[in-house]
Amino acid sequence: MKPDQSPFSFYGVAAGVVGQVGCFLILVVGAALLFGMFLDQQFGTKPRFLLFMLLASIPLNLWLVYRYTLYKSRQFQASSPAKKEDTTRDV
Repeated sequence: MKPDQSPFSFYGVAAGVVGQVGCFLILVVGAALLFGMFLDQQFGTKPRFLLFMLLASIPLNLWLVYRYTLYKSRQFQASSPAKKEDTTRDV
């Protein structure tokens, strides 16, 4: 965090990213749950596909969280103003 930035704006952006990641995780796990239930119903296997899809969603979620936070951190760093170097020297 830069000294000239307000800590409230930094924490607001961080809280927004955390909220987006949390909602995204719920969507991925929900989709895995529904798809696993659908496959179990189609093939007549009760918990087999459901458990497989839920277990497969764990590494997928970890990878997606890593990629999304990397993307947002690069976006946040690019939007912050560049620090100007002081080129005036006292002689």
